[in-house]
Amino acid sequence: MADVIMKHSKAVIALWLVVLVCALPFGIKSGDVLEYDMNSMSGSSTEASDGQAIIDEHFSNSIDLSEILVISYSSSEELAAAQAIFVEFQNLMDDKYGAKTTVSNYGTYSKGDPNVEGILMIAIANNEGESWDIAHETDNIRDLVKEAKSNASAAYPEAAGLTTYVTGNDAITYDTENSSMEDVSKVDPLSILLIFVLLGLFFYAVVTAVVPPAVVGMAYGIALAAVYAIGCLMGVYYITQTLILVSMLGAGCDYAIFIITRYRDERKKGLSHEDALKTAIMWGGEAVFTSGISVIIGFAALALCDFAMVRTMGIILAIGIAIALVAALTFIPSLLNLVKDKIFWPSNIESYKRVEDKVQNGGKLGVHGHLSKGSKRYFAWLSRNTHKHSKLIAIALVVLCIPGLYIFAESEDSADMISVMPDSESVDGLDLIMTQTDGGTIMPTYIVLEMNESIATVGSLPYGGMSIPYVIWNEHGLDPATMTGAVPAVMKMTKDIDDEYEIVGSISGLNSWQIMYMTVESALGTTDPSTINHVLYEQMPSAVKGYVGMILAIASGQHDLTHIDPTAFDASWNSYVVSGYPLTVANIIDGILNVGTGILSDDGQYVSVMVITTDKPMSADTMDFLAELRSDLHDGDESYDSVYSSIWSASYVAGSSASIDDMSKDIEDQFSMIRIVVAILLIVLLFFILGSYLTPIRSIITILLSVFLTVALTHVVFEGLMDTPVLFLIPIVLFVVLLGLGMDYEIFMTTKIRENKIKGMNNDEAIDNAIKEAGPVISLCALLMGGTFLTLVLANSSMLKELGFALGMGILIDGLLMVGYVSPALMHLMGDWSWKGPGFLTRRHGLNPDGSNMAVPAACGAAPADAERIGGEMPVRAVPATPEEVAKYKQECYSEVAVRQDRIAALNAEVKTLTDNKRIGRLDEEGEKELEAKRSELKAEKESLREFQRKSREDLRSGKGQ
Repeated sequence: MADVIMKHSKAVIALWLVVLVCALPFGIKSGDVLEYDMNSMSGSSTEASDGQAIIDEHFSNSIDLSEILVISYSSSEELAAAQAIFVEFQNLMDDKYGAKTTVSNYGTYSKGDPNVEGILMIAIANNEGESWDIAHETDNIRDLVKEAKSNASAAYPEAAGLTTYVTGNDAITYDTENSSMEDVSKVDPLSILLIFVLLGLFFYAVVTAVVPPAVVGMAYGIALAAVYAIGCLMGVYYITQTLILVSMLGAGCDYAIFIITRYRDERKKGLSHEDALKTAIMWGGEAVFTSGISVIIGFAALALCDFAMVRTMGIILAIGIAIALVAALTFIPSLLNLVKDKIFWPSNIESYKRVEDKVQNGGKLGVHGHLSKGSKRYFAWLSRNTHKHSKLIAIALVVLCIPGLYIFAESEDSADMISVMPDSESVDGLDLIMTQTDGGTIMPTYIVLEMNESIATVGSLPYGGMSIPYVIWNEHGLDPATMTGAVPAVMKMTKDIDDEYEIVGSISGLNSWQIMYMTVESALGTTDPSTINHVLYEQMPSAVKGYVGMILAIASGQHDLTHIDPTAFDASWNSYVVSGYPLTVANIIDGILNVGTGILSDDGQYVSVMVITTDKPMSADTMDFLAELRSDLHDGDESYDSVYSSIWSASYVAGSSASIDDMSKDIEDQFSMIRIVVAILLIVLLFFILGSYLTPIRSIITILLSVFLTVALTHVVFEGLMDTPVLFLIPIVLFVVLLGLGMDYEIFMTTKIRENKIKGMNNDEAIDNAIKEAGPVISLCALLMGGTFLTLVLANSSMLKELGFALGMGILIDGLLMVGYVSPALMHLMGDWSWKGPGFLTRRHGLNPDGSNMAVPAACGAAPADAERIGGEMPVRAVPATPEEVAKYKQECYSEVAVRQDRIAALNAEVKTLTDNKRIGRLDEEGEKELEAKRSELKAEKESLREFQRKSREDLRSGKGQ
């Protein structure tokens, strides 16, 4: 690959730019396919989704709470002003939207006296369905509310000061979308600035600080086209677009930095531009490729989840990382090949060497010199202490992980999506509703019953420009003689649920005016219809009270419907015919109570019992109630499904809370399998890449410990300090993302150690050298990626705050603590066991199956600055006699071995390219000569290396201190 990139660098860059230009028109439209309602991102069939599907298909008159105007009042005068605002607002909405919307009074609600203090709720129904997006009219609707307040204040001065909110599902969707765009505008520039500053300090160069994020930006533009394409097929949850940019910035910059740093280090060692670039592509590219594949595996595993929200997140993140990986492996080397050392402007290789010389030998140091000196001291200290105190570090890890594992095991994750919504008017309105009413008013739970047979004839009759529903019960619905059938059965079930659970604020199931009439008649001991109907009228909920009163007024001969007097009703409850229809008052009121409120389906085949909880819709207590309710419905011979099997064939618990509950449980169940799949795939990948039995398992264990510690820390910070529940998605996403992204640093460090082993160092020396050489760039990468994720804590959404904190801290814990301290200490303790593996893999890397080197004895160190290579040989030196001389001799010898092996690898690549060209007939006479010359040079280099190794061993055996 190195040869191809170096020969066709301009073509590679041109190809990337062409792809970017083609992708941008689609990427710009990616925001159009984002989804902001988690309920719309469901997956496989669940009880809640099946129940919701029945409601959507069969209940045309279900209450629409997609947009709600909430008006708060604190006196009877303010209540009158709120009612005036409603009238003005209704007229303004009719003028602007006409038949597209219906504005209706949803009633007054209060925890105390509703005539003194509470809220007036006004429902805004979308009559166009999915063909019209009312969510994006939210700002216009809010403007109409302001205008209505102004108009009403002429007659009611209190109206101008009343607090109003437009909330509801569609308003929340709109506010969440706007909040997401604000988050992106804050987070993205800060992430890029952080990357620019850290890279500038690390390389002390402007160009190098700009190139990695610019290349990732190009890759991100292409990835957005994938977001648009996938979103057209299945929808994309809005946080995915934020996560993909942050992930690509972190991982993509890591990959680019690793290759650029390797190129710079090889140039500092004295290699030519071509040799340094080839070495960077071969050794650095291998580590980057392995890291990228591990990240892609982690993200792609999310695609195994049934739920579209998680599945599309995994697919898109995997595609984004793949694009960033290919860009780092092709675009970055091509750019390096064209601009060469100018990529380090205003620094250059000579200035880097001068800084290092001053650091080592003394001299005046600038900012870069002090940073370099501090870095070298820290990683030299780290190298000594991870070696010297490896057992202590292992013990400290165990001690640290015990409380972390305890918190991880004992903490309960939350499914409360409301608590993590971004601050907005719609959320404030939602909080107000839950303060003044039962918590579940805005998001009820539904018990959907599928009847064995239709229980009623449902229809409507016109009256005064309105369509008034009616219900005629059949023998399956209500037998007046025996008072049996579906209606009394459902009424009995709803009463039992209401009595059993304190969390149930109200429950609205099937109702029969006839049954209620007889119950009140018996309780009052009177047969006077006016008295009985007056009592029943007063018991009606505010949402239907006006309609019931209208029917009673019509039946009693009243026509002034604004002053209904139910006591004027002085005839039998079932003796009236309305507008020529053979319907009783009970039939029509039953239509209002059951069909008009969305409890009975249009075909009489389904019943939807609405349960409003006193607690918030998705709180822990509400979720516990749902679990118990489902058990009451479905489990055992005493369940409602069993007891009433002759009436209904199936029951479903549906609603927003139930959907999230199903989602959280199903995702957790599926991730039990996904976690295992990811771990196994990564172990297999590392096994073949590293050729080791134990190192892949050790790497996975350290990553898992990072996950446990991070989840525990997230619970402590958000639950303990901020009183914000930790969303159930956090540990799941953290596990997969950290196994992928966190594995980067394990691979960077481990492949560097293996490279040192291949070049002849023993295990301990290979580890110490890797810490000194790879440690700084790994720490930089961890700071970059961890920092970019941590910028998400500035988002408005608590979900993004938690994700950003967990992912950022997880990356920092893994990259700085685990890879910096724990992994080297464990590998020191494991010794050559770290490299034991099957011979067919270890021998490919110059290692024996027992982990020992096939080449020279182990040693390590940097090449001495004054070492000279004369005709491919080292200068003649005296045989080492003291331990100090032995150590120095080892350092010089194995540095020379590393240089020679790099040259042999580069020659092998050149010979292979020329041989391939010869095989397909693309080699001319000059090429043939070049091939033969390269083969001879390669053979001579190998023989020279063997002789050098033999002579070194002899010198070491004859020297003292051995």
